[in-house]
Amino acid sequence: MTWETTFYYLPQYKHVSCNQHGDRFKKTGSKVFRIARLTCKTGNEADISCLILLSHSLNAPVHYDFEKHNAYIEVMSADVVRNRI
Repeated sequence: MTWETTFYYLPQYKHVSCNQHGDRFKKTGSKVFRIARLTCKTGNEADISCLILLSHSLNAPVHYDFEKHNAYIEVMSADVVRNRI
């Protein structure tokens, strides 16, 4: 089983003013989402059973890529979603 981490950046803007050209916004910050992806081959019974047990405990769906013969789940921290970070 392998894992990799991807990052997504979500900029946050605040409405500043309005003039004849339209609304103006100022960038107030940027939120970083870190998503872990756990991947295993579908032919490996030990890894696929571990992945299914993890997905059941985390309530995350298992995705299958039949062309590459992979199964994977993607996991993100709940603190990021709840604006705690």
